[in-house]
Amino acid sequence: MPAVMTSSAQPSVPTDKPTLLSGDARLERLRSIDFSFSDVLNRRKTLIRAAWALRRHGIICLRAAAPQATIHAIQADIKRLLTEIESGDHERLNATTYLNLPDQRVLKGYNHFRDADKPVINYRVARPDGRSGSDAGMIDIFHPERLSDALRDNIAACLQEDLIRRLLLVSSLNQMAVKCRNLYLNYGVKDTRSYHCDGRSLKFKSFVYLTDVRTLNDGPYCFVPGSQRRRRLWWRSARYNRRNKLGPFEFSQLAEEQALPVFANAGDMVISCQRGAHCGHPQAASAQRAALVNMYQR
Repeated sequence: MPAVMTSSAQPSVPTDKPTLLSGDARLERLRSIDFSFSDVLNRRKTLIRAAWALRRHGIICLRAAAPQATIHAIQADIKRLLTEIESGDHERLNATTYLNLPDQRVLKGYNHFRDADKPVINYRVARPDGRSGSDAGMIDIFHPERLSDALRDNIAACLQEDLIRRLLLVSSLNQMAVKCRNLYLNYGVKDTRSYHCDGRSLKFKSFVYLTDVRTLNDGPYCFVPGSQRRRRLWWRSARYNRRNKLGPFEFSQLAEEQALPVFANAGDMVISCQRGAHCGHPQAASAQRAALVNMYQR
């Protein structure tokens, strides 16, 4: 893979992180948000229970949401794509995608990525100002369903958008639409953004894991249950952020809170309200994690 810049810089302003739940406490919390995807699909009562859990806790996990054969097919396509990038022969990719390599940026800015007319393969790099939390080393592919017809069909089979929109309607009482699809590829990403929210408007993300995430070294998604409903928690961080020139959406004051690391097998789906405090846990150097991600908004 092309070399990726990394950063060891630490935040200049201290922030308070939550305690990660572990052992029996983690399992007990997980039981309240854990559902079989098949049951949610086929039993209306289970769908309503899952929707209510999402409304209350801000996060749920749907087990075995994607077929294993489909996941293996997507993994094979990813491997072929990365091999093509590593080969240095980018003639085809330059014609069909926007290829943002660490030392060659052809497109900049999230809005441009989201609204692009073809896929964007974006290697995240260290911030120029040296601040941490850049997710340097991550490959973020926007609109992966446009890479090929086969990927389009397999990604649709994994994301289950009709069912998820129905679940979100029951949970939020709002019609939600897909705003962006992404494929996240993490390879030993240590410089992850700290706990934050994705703005204060109503948004949800679904994550379908394409690889197993079973330990903290794998870089699980972490979420502070219930934080999406706690305005005082948000305002406490917002005041601190203004005084210390931090970003407006950082959850910087979580010292008394508990976060749930969500371990999952390939094919499991996590859905979370993006108003809540969340982050990706730093990975071990040898770890790999892949996930299909949907952003839902009104």
